Amino acid sequence: MKMDQKIFKKNKNKFRPLTTKEKYLISILVIILVFWASNRFILTPQAEKLSKLESERIELDLRLNEINATLKRENLIKKEYENLLREKNETITNFFSTLDQSQIIYFLNDLLSDKDIAITDLSFNRPATEKIKDMNIQHMGISIPISGDYDGISSIVKSLDSSPRRILIDSLTMDKAGEELIGNISLKIYSLEGIVETDGNFINVNIAEGSSEGSMFDEYEGYIDEDTKNESKVASSEIDDSNYTKVYLLHDFETKDYYFIPSNDLIKGDVSPSTTRKSGKYSLRFEYNILALEDENRAYIDLSSKDIELKYPPDKISMWVYSYGYLPGTMGIRLRTQTGEDIDVIVSNGISWVGWSNIEADMPHDLSLYPLKLTHLYYELPFNRDDIGVMLINKLEALYPVNEDGEANKKPLNDFYVVQPGDTVSSISRKVYGTIKYKNEIIQNNSLTSGDILPVGKVLVLVRR
Repeated sequence: MKMDQKIFKKNKNKFRPLTTKEKYLISILVIILVFWASNRFILTPQAEKLSKLESERIELDLRLNEINATLKRENLIKKEYENLLREKNETITNFFSTLDQSQIIYFLNDLLSDKDIAITDLSFNRPATEKIKDMNIQHMGISIPISGDYDGISSIVKSLDSSPRRILIDSLTMDKAGEELIGNISLKIYSLEGIVETDGNFINVNIAEGSSEGSMFDEYEGYIDEDTKNESKVASSEIDDSNYTKVYLLHDFETKDYYFIPSNDLIKGDVSPSTTRKSGKYSLRFEYNILALEDENRAYIDLSSKDIELKYPPDKISMWVYSYGYLPGTMGIRLRTQTGEDIDVIVSNGISWVGWSNIEADMPHDLSLYPLKLTHLYYELPFNRDDIGVMLINKLEALYPVNEDGEANKKPLNDFYVVQPGDTVSSISRKVYGTIKYKNEIIQNNSLTSGDILPVGKVLVLVRR
């Protein structure tokens, strides 16, 4: 036992005290280990996180700058959107939306109504598909045998060329038979069906006009069509002798190609024809669902493709509105100057009636602003409101002052037209009025004779309708 204690004491004596230098070195080692551990497990991860957050901050700053730049271009973007939508609408209206034979026949009826040409038949081919620039376009061929004199056939070709709907003359053959020419015109009609969403009824099918001499479809004896009645009624009611005001019908919503444009994504709605009307055959049914949480909360009706132009200041603009109940928003119109500036005019602050009511708005009287183009109707809600509703709109009119000096001022208003290359009296009537039945009126009002060649640049007087 004593021996073990001696050995233990001997071993214990071997651990000498640390020198100052050794203590110093050990302290340095501990400090280094602490710094290494801090750097390895604390500082390095934190630096990586800071670097990542800095990158995210820079990316968010870039996105914020892009958003601010976009917000600064908001008005420009809206105009670009409206221009693109207008171009789309113009493209749609220039082409056939569907290959419907009945509608095409009625459409060609006016184009081919020349009294010097005899057309006995229309032969339709089956619809086919043609690939144009990676798009499969549907088309239909039409064969039309014709007979008549050279001027009549030339007039038919010009009518087809000036058609508001694009029609391709695929081939034209003519042979002389005595004093007449006989031949065949082959047409090709292209449709946008399946490419864009369009209304299948691209034309309002009207019954035959009593004055459509040479038409493929003639009326029965004693027939008076509704359009003629309506025109007579409008003409007879244009003058209001009580206040000496001339009423000019700007638009009566008889077509179906209208478009709903929301000012932001929180606004929904639609426009469509309605048989509940104040005049004509249709009114415009305007439905909306607005959650007003943006700076501008408007539902627009696009009329830019209708070419509604005011060449000089009317006293007022009026329209008929059918309401199904109280509507808290503001009804207005948008006008556009030739420089592209938009002018908004309020027509009604709130709608508080049920049924039809005529509403009016005072127009700008600054002559320097004119001519103005009426491009949109709109319905607007104030901020932080929501509303849903339906209204009908009809008979958009301009009210012009008439002096009190008698019958001289009860003459119809006129516009002016500059003759373009290839224009004829018939093509001008069709271009301006949509029918050739006013060609004799144009001849009479401009001291022309039938068969006159219209010089390019000649200014014609055309009665407003």
